[in-house]
Amino acid sequence: MAAASNRSGAAPAPNGPATGEAYDVLGPPRAPAIVLLHGSSENRRMWKLQAEALAGPFRVIVPDYHGHGALAHLPFRMDDVMEYIAGLVDREAGGSAVAVGLSLGGYLTMEFATRYPEKLRGIVLMGCTAEPTGIGAALYWLATCVMSTAPLPILAGLKAGMGRLLLGREMAPLLNGSWFRGGAQGCRAVMWKSSIEKVRRYSGPILFINGSRDYPFRTRERSFLKAAPHARLELIPRGYHPCNLSDPTRVTLAIRRFAESLANSPADCVADRLDEQAP
Repeated sequence: MAAASNRSGAAPAPNGPATGEAYDVLGPPRAPAIVLLHGSSENRRMWKLQAEALAGPFRVIVPDYHGHGALAHLPFRMDDVMEYIAGLVDREAGGSAVAVGLSLGGYLTMEFATRYPEKLRGIVLMGCTAEPTGIGAALYWLATCVMSTAPLPILAGLKAGMGRLLLGREMAPLLNGSWFRGGAQGCRAVMWKSSIEKVRRYSGPILFINGSRDYPFRTRERSFLKAAPHARLELIPRGYHPCNLSDPTRVTLAIRRFAESLANSPADCVADRLDEQAP
């Protein structure tokens, strides 16, 4: 995917490292929009299969964000990332979209839903039903220390080997991001804050998608579902943490069906529900 590619034939939006933006756009300008948010140390390439399959009936926006990919030179700061995503939704999606995030991208989606619920028709949360607080967060904090200090070639080699083991040689190249320093910054930005509470406060539609074998990130799955009784869970059989690559067809279909179910919903339905819940 080239930066800001657009199957509609319209001129691509100007973006790139120099502008502080880097993203692809696929699909017709007036189609319902989907934003795909990548995981820690990755970039937008990890969504290649989903983006290409969903473009057409949907306008698909796939950004890199700070500390990753083409924006690796920018430090990851939560406020900056949230403003960046909000700007993309306004400019490329007409102000409303379905946000889909995997791993770190899922935690960013929850944060975005807390700050900008009026810009969302619904959210898809993948591989992020572990609560980043308590003892578990301490373990992940240690992992970020390794990501921040270990030699990059060693980290990249370990990750590539794990990718081939879990995903096979065909899919592993789509998960070969090596932006470990930025990934550590992103992970630390979401730690020590309750994501379950963020889900509880968001009243829009939610779809959880987890790989059945993604045990570390399913530890609080039931708690997340309890916090969002209107949410639905889809498990990907034999799926691992990057479940979008464990079974691309099934994950793409789940996202498509969810987004189609919301395509005719008014963009301000979430804001209306929030107003009703206000004291």
